[in-house]
Order: sequence, then C-alpha cells, then structure tokens
Amino acid sequence: MRKYYLAYEERYRKLHDEGLTWFSDIPSPELLDWVENNNISLEDEICEIGCGEGRDALYLSNKGYKVTAIDVSESAILKCKELARIKGVHIDLKVADALSLSEVTRKYKWVYSIATLHMLVDDNDRYNYLTSLYNLLEPSGNLLLVNLGDGEHERKTDITHAFQLQERNHSASGRKVMIASTTYRGVNWDYHKKELERIGFNIEEAFNTENKEYGKCMTVYLSKKGDDDSKRYLKQGS
Repeated sequence: MRKYYLAYEERYRKLHDEGLTWFSDIPSPELLDWVENNNISLEDEICEIGCGEGRDALYLSNKGYKVTAIDVSESAILKCKELARIKGVHIDLKVADALSLSEVTRKYKWVYSIATLHMLVDDNDRYNYLTSLYNLLEPSGNLLLVNLGDGEHERKTDITHAFQLQERNHSASGRKVMIASTTYRGVNWDYHKKELERIGFNIEEAFNTENKEYGKCMTVYLSKKGDDDSKRYLKQGS
C-alpha cells in the first residue's frame, strides 16, 4: 500500500530541500467549521490522520488544543516538528501508515482526516483506511472526513504513473517545480455513503464544500456506532 504514499514522500523531500513547503499555513475551513459546530472543548484531545506538514494541527495546537498528528511521510513529520518548534507549540507527532494504525493503541473522541482518502484508488485500500479511522474512535466518537471531488463525477488514475515527475506551480512562491505525481480517485455520493455505512459509521451530515487549497470537496460529519450496534452491523455487512 505504501506505493501510494511514497510519491508524497518524494514530493515533500524535494520541496523541503528547496526551502519550500507544499501547503500554505491557512487552516482548512471545513475543520474550523467542524470544531465550532461541535463546540469541541480544549480538554478533549484531537487526532489528525494524514497531517502532512501540519497546517491544521499547528493551528489547533496554537489555539490550545491537545493534538496528535499522524502521517506516513517522515519528511512531512520532520517539517511539522520544525514548524512546531518555530511556533512554540507542542504536537504529539507520529509516523504511521493510515491503513494500519495498530501501533496507535489509544482511542480518540475527535478525529479528522482531510485530503487523504481520494488518493486511495483500490477498493480494499479505501476499506482498510476507513476501518482504521473507525477503530481509532472511542465509542460514539466523531470523525470529520474531507476528500477531493464533487460527488458527481467518477474518475481514477493509473497507480503505475504515481512516481512520474510532472511540472507543477508552487502557489506560495509562484515557482514551477518538478515533483512526483500522485494518485486520485473521485467517487459519487452514493458510492461514498455506502462505503462509510459498510464500515459502521453513522452519517450525521454530508455536503459539498470548496476551498482555495483543494477546490471542490466532499465533506462528511461521522460518528461511531455504539460497540454492540457496530459489531452487529459489521457482521451483517460482511
């Protein structure tokens, strides 16, 4: 599975060697809305899966939240550590594969993952990823899931092209850079809701959003079924 992520590791490493970061430091508006809508207390810990260079985790930590941030890219985590030192904030940072979070032994009431699911092309990889997020939640825990797409058009890229270099515009500097291409899969809302329900999630809200960093996104507020309900659901859906 790490074949998907290796392209991101190469991308981060190249940009950081050139003194650049891929993302801006502006937090995701979907995250800000989710935190506000749920009135998340500073006493609650929040976990991010697929944190990248830490844009959102750094923002939350600066606001006083206790944050655990996880990414498979060592280069991204190292950059996040550097930025946390500069900003004078603390984040519990871990390198781990989102498809297998067995080494993360604790559970969280609040988990979010932004712009990660869409890079998984294979159905089994998507299932394993969503299952990992589900298992990371406390009973009745909550998940914010944001992934690229408009919920109408379906498309998936060829994973064998994930390592090819392509010219991209670096938004912050305006420079053209040659970086590794990455994978993408866009699904429709019907498919997306069914794959979430198959895991056992309660879909609280599902809607389209758009932001400057990613463009059109599918945003979902999810909660975990109670333990007895989820076991019964998974048995019926297996």
